[in-house]
Amino acid sequence: MGEIVLTMQMSLDGVVSEEHKWMTLSEEIFEDYLEYYKTVDTIIVGRNTYASLADHWQQAENSSNSLERAIAQKMNEIPKVVISHSHVALSWRNSELWLVHDNPSLAEKLEARKKEARRISVESGIRTWQSFIEHDLYDELWLLVHPVIAAAGERLFALAGQQQSLRLTGAKTYSNGVVGLHYKK
Repeated sequence: MGEIVLTMQMSLDGVVSEEHKWMTLSEEIFEDYLEYYKTVDTIIVGRNTYASLADHWQQAENSSNSLERAIAQKMNEIPKVVISHSHVALSWRNSELWLVHDNPSLAEKLEARKKEARRISVESGIRTWQSFIEHDLYDELWLLVHPVIAAAGERLFALAGQQQSLRLTGAKTYSNGVVGLHYKK
């Protein structure tokens, strides 16, 4: 049975929105992402961020940075699922749309996908991550915590609704001060 991993960039104060204002990525982080994507069978994205991710990663296949190009090639070949309540025009190759009307129907689709996939990576967006946390639809968290207090923005655990105990399974401090934390339920 596969695992559902929520992976995201986060500020010290738990903000996950407008990460372009405070996120500091590095070659080390990109190297870890490339290794991570080698273990991913399905990528899940929300409707609101699908188009921008699709554009970015399809264009990144032509990047001058060989590491970003390798990540883009891997991401573009992995099957992607777009979760939405309404129709979405699919432009990213290997994408499929899951029209979801309620959380039980999403949970059912996820359980079916977990039977055929090793690792499902939930990439974005904020509402998608919050929904997966709120409704306990994940197995692991991979948080890349940036050494910044964003002070304003949407917080990852704002809708958690109940206490959820996690076990730290790995931690890595990158040279730029970002800390990668792996948690399992």
